Amino acid sequence: MSALPVIRKEKDIEEIVEEYGLLPFFRSAIPGFSIEEMASSSVWFPPKGEGVWDWKNPVIQNTGAAYGKFFLSRPGFVSASLFPLLAAYRRDGYDFEGMINDGLVTHTERILYSILEETGSETSTFLRYKANLSKSAFDSSNSRLQMRTFIMISGFDYNLTKEGKPYGWGIARYALPESVYDNFEENLDSHTPEDARDILYSHLRKKFPGTEASAINRLLG
Repeated sequence: MSALPVIRKEKDIEEIVEEYGLLPFFRSAIPGFSIEEMASSSVWFPPKGEGVWDWKNPVIQNTGAAYGKFFLSRPGFVSASLFPLLAAYRRDGYDFEGMINDGLVTHTERILYSILEETGSETSTFLRYKANLSKSAFDSSNSRLQMRTFIMISGFDYNLTKEGKPYGWGIARYALPESVYDNFEENLDSHTPEDARDILYSHLRKKFPGTEASAINRLLG
């Protein structure tokens, strides 16, 4: 495996997302392959200026990538081209109604999904409020839905200064992938779960030829 790039600016993350297709934010199953490990110390928690925490929303908007807890319930990016494949694999042939019929989702997961199905998108603050859930119930249900790719973070909302500049920590905005991507269902249905997984595995094997198969499998979930 060739040396992984060093992240020093927002554009670096965008290029990595486009090239590799998947990019965990924190340490993951593949050693060295995460924003945490690739980011220069100058942009991890910079004393001044922007850093990796500020670049999540621009990366989403500029690349169209999905962001969410896709890697062992920890966050990261998946490119727009690979996300339908990941969803085809993770959903295992189910749509949400099928999951309900087979008793594979909890009551709180159904509540969160139905709100987003009705409204299109919601910030985490309002989604939790509308669902009337405790923080722990919201976080656990929300994480499970993200891991299964039924919901994603489509961007972050920020407070604005008088000059219109964003500041502070962004508030995650959740949405159903079907409402974000054109032809998502058609792209999803064009692959069986087995085929989708094989394509993703082959893609990562080419990017990380020296990595153990077990590490790639853990990354794919």
